[in-house]
Parts: sequence; structure tokens; C-alpha cells
Amino acid sequence: MLEQPRIHGTRWFGRLKLKQFWAVVSRPKRKGWCPVCERMTLFVRLSDWLREDCRCARCISSARGRALVSVLAEVVPGWRQRSILEFAPYGPVSARLERQARGYVGSVYLPDRAAGEMVGGYRNEDLRSLTFNDRMFDVVISQDVFEHVFEPERGFSEIERILKPGGVHVFTVPYFGSQPSRIRARLERGDVIHLEPPEFHGDPVNSDGALVVTEWGEDLFATIQNSSGMMTERMQPHAPEQGIEGESLDVFVSRKPE
Repeated sequence: MLEQPRIHGTRWFGRLKLKQFWAVVSRPKRKGWCPVCERMTLFVRLSDWLREDCRCARCISSARGRALVSVLAEVVPGWRQRSILEFAPYGPVSARLERQARGYVGSVYLPDRAAGEMVGGYRNEDLRSLTFNDRMFDVVISQDVFEHVFEPERGFSEIERILKPGGVHVFTVPYFGSQPSRIRARLERGDVIHLEPPEFHGDPVNSDGALVVTEWGEDLFATIQNSSGMMTERMQPHAPEQGIEGESLDVFVSRKPE
């Protein structure tokens, strides 16, 4: 029997356990209010890469996660009463969404399991070929997922299909806006063809990590529009008092027309 995927772990936990976290509270820190756990806290800088390593001392959320939550609250103020689908849930942001959103569905992708099967409380779905009906969700959320998706155009199209009119896809990806997107790998007849040396990010489900397929650049917006018809807005929240500061904190919002 497959062990239940855990959304409460983070990529960071693979490198640094909670006890070790408290051992580094002498690092540079700032007092503030965390929009993820909604408490006063200390934001501890574990490295100069604040996107991932400026952590809330209470919930261990990253600056990237706090940025996403702040944008979600701005774009969908009543998100707790909305139907929400999240791809590849993990970490404190996903834990909060699952706990507070009445219509929350989490989805993982396990190629060896049947599409649509419930696995450990999460629905097994290939983002490029979803089993959900049309117009099911008000909000779709993905945290650093689309850099790992082969044929991402199919994924954007599927998200548009399952969104209700006026629905939104709120997501983060590493973004290199001053250059065109860079394709690092592609699929040919089911085989992975590497165009660049393989690069992997941490994966809460697969210990081997997730292959980086695309480094998204300035054509991200056109790719989404051409494949789904949705317009996309780039938001760059900055709120040091909420631990939202540093580089590459872009949050993107694609909206399905009414």
C-alpha cells in the first residue's frame, strides 16, 4: 500500500530539521506578521536566497509561500468558501489551504496509479490530461510546478477547461523575464531527451527529485494565452513586515474570461 503523501513537509525539511532550525535563530531575523500562519513571528534568514530561505519561525513558511498567500487573498478575498484545486501540495501553505478552504482538493501525480484514483487522501491526476469535469473549480493553485511539466501548453489548456468562468490560476514558477524560455528537456515517444545537463528540484513525493523541463522567460504570458485563451498578470508583492522580500517572488494570476 502506498504511503500517504504528506503535504506538511517542505523541500527545506530535507536539508534542515526543525530542531536544527531553532539552532540557527541567531541568524539575521525580522519581527513581523506571517500571512500563512496568521501570527506574529520572527522571519529567520538561513541564507541570502530569501525566496526559499527566509523562514517563519512558527510555521516554517518560505517567502515564496507567503507571497502566494498574500496574492491569493488579494485576488480571491473569499477563497475559504471557494472550490480550490492544488497540484502537488506540500508545506505550510498547502496545509492551511486544506484546513481552511471548504472546497479544497489536492492532487498528486503517480504515473503507476490509475488517473482519478484517490491515493492517501489526494487525487492522482496528470496535469496534462485531467479527469475532472469542465468548469469545476473557482481557483487552481500550483507552487513551482510548471517548470517540471512536459508539454506545459496542454496543462494550461486543461486548467482553463476545469476553471469556472472568472476563475483564476494562481501560481509560482522560477521566472527569468529578461530572456526567452529555455527548454531543458523534452519527450520523444515516451523517452526523455535532455537538451541541457539534467537539473532536479526537491520533490515531496519522489525522492529522486523533479526534473527541470523549462526555465520560464518572457514568453510565458504568450504561451498561456495561445494555449488557453487566458490572460496572465505578473504580481510582485513586497511586504518586509510580512516576510515577503527578496528576489524572484513573482506570483502569476491567469484568469478565465467570464
